Amino acid sequence: MKNKIALTAGLILLSGLGLAFAGAEAKAAPKAAPEVKQEDAKVTEFKGILFKLVRQDEYLDEAIETLDSSKRLSAHDLSAMGLSLKMIAGNLNRVSVLNKNEFASIQPGANLSKYTNAILSYSKSVNRKSALVSARVARLAAATKKAGMRDAVSSKKGAKKGGRKLLQLLEEQKALAALAADARTLRSASRSLNATSKWLYIASK
Repeated sequence: MKNKIALTAGLILLSGLGLAFAGAEAKAAPKAAPEVKQEDAKVTEFKGILFKLVRQDEYLDEAIETLDSSKRLSAHDLSAMGLSLKMIAGNLNRVSVLNKNEFASIQPGANLSKYTNAILSYSKSVNRKSALVSARVARLAAATKKAGMRDAVSSKKGAKKGGRKLLQLLEEQKALAALAADARTLRSASRSLNATSKWLYIASK
């Protein structure tokens, strides 16, 4: 009888210890929550990068559409486009910095490759469209130079109207030279972006 009582007491004691450990484990479980929050914050950061890239992609579409239009671009139009290309290049450089920061902080196995792959895809699109902008600016510069040489001959006849037209062409050529420089800066920024996006995608796999 004494043995049965001792055995029963032992079982009760073991049960109590088991419940105590179970309670401790249950209390410790919520510590995993910060990791979920950290991943959510990383996803938000990547979505922010994607949003910026989508906007730059749209701006480049507008620039290409303007360059492809049959409308003659004035010196003012060319200067305005130059400012737009400068803005896009600056934004691409900022995204490249964000990519580098994310590359340094990304954790292996974070399962973020679908976001970094989208960033890489848009970076490739931006890089391709930047090349198209540069090609169109070069083509426009060549056409304007040819027109300038033709009008320079006609202006030698002393026509006042021809002189005004020549002055206008010189202003356009000056604006085109500045635009070509802005296009080269944009091209450099898009290449840098493409490289950082590629490394970010590799790091996230």
